[in-house]
Amino acid sequence: MRRITVVAGVALFLAACSPAADTKAAEGGVVSFHNALNNGQFDQIYNATGPEFKAASTRVDFVKILTAVHRKLGNFRSGKTDTWNDNATTSGTYVTLEREAQFDRGPAQEQFVFKMDGPNAVLVGYHINSNTLITS
Repeated sequence: MRRITVVAGVALFLAACSPAADTKAAEGGVVSFHNALNNGQFDQIYNATGPEFKAASTRVDFVKILTAVHRKLGNFRSGKTDTWNDNATTSGTYVTLEREAQFDRGPAQEQFVFKMDGPNAVLVGYHINSNTLITS
């Protein structure tokens, strides 16, 4: 009986892990992020982040960063995911997307880290690199 329980438990765990579904949810999170960024809704972006994000950055600091990004780069125009990683750990499942992005005033490389909360992807990390941020 114990063996059946273990096998059933492993089957349920594997069924709950779906890199395709996780990545699709994370890509949806990127779309929401860029829509809010283009509309200047920086507080809305911060409100939607997970506790790991909020522990690393205050609302004030994050809004300042996004204000500078939006002012210097302009609106997000297009982008594509170059690589992704779906990593199940003891503290949760994390999806990392490495993306090329095109903004009004230049290109950037973005990294989004999402923690899966059921079918939802919650932003826990955002990094952006662009020469335009430094030179303009």
